[in-house]
Amino acid sequence: MPPAPIDSQDAVLPPAGPTPSAAARQRGLWRTRGFVWAGVMAAVLAVHGLIALWVASDRSSMEDTPIPEIPVTLIPLKPVAPPAPPAPPALPAPSAPKPAVKPPPRKLAPPAPRAAPNTLAAPATANTPGPQAASQTVASEGDTSGAPASSAQATSPPGPPLTAAAANGDRFDPPPSATMAYDAYMNGVRNQTGELQWVNANGHYRLRVAVPIIFFGTFEFISEGGFDVNGIAPSRYVEKRGRRAEYVSDFHRDGTPMLHFSRSGQSMPLAPGAQDRFSVMMQLASYARGNPERYAQVGVTHEFTVVDTDSSEVWPVQYVGQETLRTPQGYVETRHFTRLPRKAGDERRVDIWLAPSLNWMPVRVKQTEPSGNEFELVFTQQSSP
Repeated sequence: MPPAPIDSQDAVLPPAGPTPSAAARQRGLWRTRGFVWAGVMAAVLAVHGLIALWVASDRSSMEDTPIPEIPVTLIPLKPVAPPAPPAPPALPAPSAPKPAVKPPPRKLAPPAPRAAPNTLAAPATANTPGPQAASQTVASEGDTSGAPASSAQATSPPGPPLTAAAANGDRFDPPPSATMAYDAYMNGVRNQTGELQWVNANGHYRLRVAVPIIFFGTFEFISEGGFDVNGIAPSRYVEKRGRRAEYVSDFHRDGTPMLHFSRSGQSMPLAPGAQDRFSVMMQLASYARGNPERYAQVGVTHEFTVVDTDSSEVWPVQYVGQETLRTPQGYVETRHFTRLPRKAGDERRVDIWLAPSLNWMPVRVKQTEPSGNEFELVFTQQSSP
């Protein structure tokens, strides 16, 4: 049977691909996803717009609303006392020690009187206690150190004899050579050890005081010279404070007595009996050693002309009274002297304690600044130079 004729509609079709219904479904899926993303973006934009409107409205309300003031109360701090520094073993005892700790006086036979080379009666016009003397109190009643001091002086070698007494009539006897060691204190806190070297030989003297200061170096003061009718007669005073320059004050006694200062290059007349800042201590000790009875009365005052590195001024030094100090060598009876104000408004104070039992050498030196800072030297031991 012959094959049936092929109709044009039955022609062979191209290879099969996605059916029209599947393509339509795919296009619909992409269209749906596009609508979803468009909706999400629209929602996000709407939310951002709402936030922007809220921020703008809130900012305007904040600008219109005044900021309330917050009350502030300042509470002043109460001053707190600084902690007390640790008590060093060689701190000076208070001026009025308790009787319980004061050693009983030793009973010694009075020594034979020592012949002083400079014996001259004290003048009848000697300084008498002023109005301040009535208010002065003595730290220890009675001279419990009189016998030991006299014994020490009797057994120690005397200083070089002088051919004349002091011009003002005071008996004068400079201490023999000695080296004194001290603990140095700043506002009650112990620092390093200072030293005083006193050499008295062949009619000449040399005094050196050296105190090391932390961060500043050694403060050194040197006085050299001899003796004359007024007592100690400095010829040269040198002062060097740590790393600072050295200053020299020269005492020219030949011809017209003059002072010359290296610090300023200036000169000025030299007053009779003038001392430097450290020889004045030994001048006072020499007066006390030559005539201890002069200081039996509180208020006796000496006036010393004292030379510095660029000037000269008068120091009124007054006897305060007897005091017992505690040292590493035990309790020491002393005589307390203080420098009175040199002029109106002078608030810097200098106090010196001399020990009769140690040939009237200084066992305590204290300087109080106008600011209240205190610098102190406290005796620890004595040795030969």
